[in-house]
Amino acid sequence: MDIKGLVPLDEHSLINTAKANTGLDDFGDDSWYEPFKVLVRALNEEAQLNLMGRLMTRSDLLLFLEARLNLEETYKRNPEIEDEQIEKPLIIVGQGRSGTTFLQNMLAADPNNGTITNWEVMFPCPPPEKTTYQGDPRIQKADRLITQWNRVTPEIESMHEFAGPLPTENIHLHCLAFRSPGWLTLLGQIPSYVQYMRTQDAALPYEYEKRVLKLLQWKNPRRQWVLKSPYTLTQMPDVLRVYPDACFIWTHRDPVRSLASVVNLIGTFYWMRTDHPFTADSLTQLTNAELSAGMLGLPIEWLENGSLPRSQLFNIQYQDFVRDPIGTAEQIYRAFDIELTPAGRQAMQTHVSENVRSNRPAHRYEFGSEELVSRERAAFKRYQEYFQVPDEV
Repeated sequence: MDIKGLVPLDEHSLINTAKANTGLDDFGDDSWYEPFKVLVRALNEEAQLNLMGRLMTRSDLLLFLEARLNLEETYKRNPEIEDEQIEKPLIIVGQGRSGTTFLQNMLAADPNNGTITNWEVMFPCPPPEKTTYQGDPRIQKADRLITQWNRVTPEIESMHEFAGPLPTENIHLHCLAFRSPGWLTLLGQIPSYVQYMRTQDAALPYEYEKRVLKLLQWKNPRRQWVLKSPYTLTQMPDVLRVYPDACFIWTHRDPVRSLASVVNLIGTFYWMRTDHPFTADSLTQLTNAELSAGMLGLPIEWLENGSLPRSQLFNIQYQDFVRDPIGTAEQIYRAFDIELTPAGRQAMQTHVSENVRSNRPAHRYEFGSEELVSRERAAFKRYQEYFQVPDEV
């Protein structure tokens, strides 16, 4: 079967289909086009996608293109959206599998807070409205699409929860700028795209993110945005160029445990789109201990040289968070001088009570040999000592 001919992923087919589906042709400024071209070339030449992989990836790319077309059209018709202000966003960082998702979901339960949800990334236009936000029909439409991942690979349900109304990472939103090595590499193993993105201005995806946030809060005001991305650990000074008053929350967990879990998660994502094994070439910074340790060391350097103000970073030990999630939230609010209302506290408490981790299947993975664990422990020594992160393995 000629699956490349049956499911084309070339730039012209994708762009023309997106234009035909929306009746629009203006993608805004051209900053998206070059990374888009690099991405689709890598998907065709490197990812070795099978039929299911090409079907899923074409669907994903069309969603991003169509969302961008609709967003730019909305801005043209409503230029006053640009006047919206994004102030003091809370940005959760930290290695994957260190409690960042649960923390984001818990903080998002506070009615004063807002976060990016899967359905808003997939279908941001027309801009969500406060009166219809909870019952917007796009929620179910997005849910059917993103839970397709679980139906193709049921193991994913034990690793990470996906649903239309659930919060997602801001790197998902960066896909509308096609500048998201963190999320777009889940579509396939594309090392040339990852290498290309290392040469790019890291602030650009956050600038487009800010443009989308303004649109999302235009008719549905959010007092406090709660964002999340492990990739932000490598870009914090760049983020401060876009959000000078950003408040970073770093969850710390034994990096040896986190690393093993991330490798297992990413390998499973690739398995649903390709018949070829995960080589880690695309995501070595998250899967290689030495490179991952280098990533965790960057914020230490920034703290020491003043590029990252200590007052704009709040550190959380994973085990402390698990033991007392509401107490942790109280500390975050105090640290950044944010009011925690009784309604906000109650909403977060309800979320914690109704979302016990044991309600989902256990995520099982291997740590490797004692020699491997010892080598990884040595690589992470500086990070663990600096932030007093305890061993779990």
